[in-house]
Amino acid sequence: MRTFITRTGFALCSAVLFAQAPAQPGLSPELRAALPEAQKLVASFKAREADAKLGALLPASVPAWDKTGPQTQFASYTAYREYTYAFFLAGQAADAAGHWEKALEHYQKARDIARTNADSVKVSFPLIVDYYNNLVAGSKKTLEENADFIKTLRAKSNPDEGDKQQMDLIKGEEASIETNQKTAKVFADYIVNAQKEADYYAKFCGEEEAQIKDQIDQLEKYRFKNDKVKFVDGIMSSKTFLDQQFAEKSDKVRYLYRLNVLDPTSRKVAREIEQLTGVSVAVTPSEEKPKGKKGK
Repeated sequence: MRTFITRTGFALCSAVLFAQAPAQPGLSPELRAALPEAQKLVASFKAREADAKLGALLPASVPAWDKTGPQTQFASYTAYREYTYAFFLAGQAADAAGHWEKALEHYQKARDIARTNADSVKVSFPLIVDYYNNLVAGSKKTLEENADFIKTLRAKSNPDEGDKQQMDLIKGEEASIETNQKTAKVFADYIVNAQKEADYYAKFCGEEEAQIKDQIDQLEKYRFKNDKVKFVDGIMSSKTFLDQQFAEKSDKVRYLYRLNVLDPTSRKVAREIEQLTGVSVAVTPSEEKPKGKKGK
């Protein structure tokens, strides 16, 4: 009996290639657990708490993107996406807490990690895509070369055990085509999505830089040039400014937290934040010296 020459064993090896990927050093368990909690804190106007929590847990640096082989490449890709999101969320928390400069630093870190990820997969993942496409081509060629034998085998009304084994091999080879085609597409999509993510995170840097610059310009052009205390007091003394500028409560609170950063001595800002959110904000004692007593 003719034996079907199969490549199924090779295909099955590829299927477990990434299941056995070594663990890339990623987020600490504490940081990973803190991310959803930080989101809830920001949503409940406790951005300062989220900012402090994430700031204490973010890594000082991330490990190099490991291009050693397919397993380490995939592990690095996954880890870098986690790092990117962690720094991005820290940026959102810092921005909502009024610490715009710190937010910009976090956003820049997220952007740089995402760019490294996109650039790295652009080099490494096409080789993985080719690998799976080659498996597909090899399986199709094997089936084509054995087409007559397969047709005869399937036509048997009473196949023996050997025939049944051959049919199992053929079915495995046919199934591997679809599996490897899907895997090739998955890695091709990873390449596209990594670039989309890099572009997405980069825009937050531009937006944060723009609002910081805009506020610097406002202070520069203010009649009491660069006097942050008077700038904040002028805003808080207006009965309509905040309502006219910010229709959404979240936007108003975010700006108030920024005013608190500009002038941490303002009780008006602290009271407004507490009235809107129920969150108490510490007020820094004024540095103004008390007036001296008149001599007797």
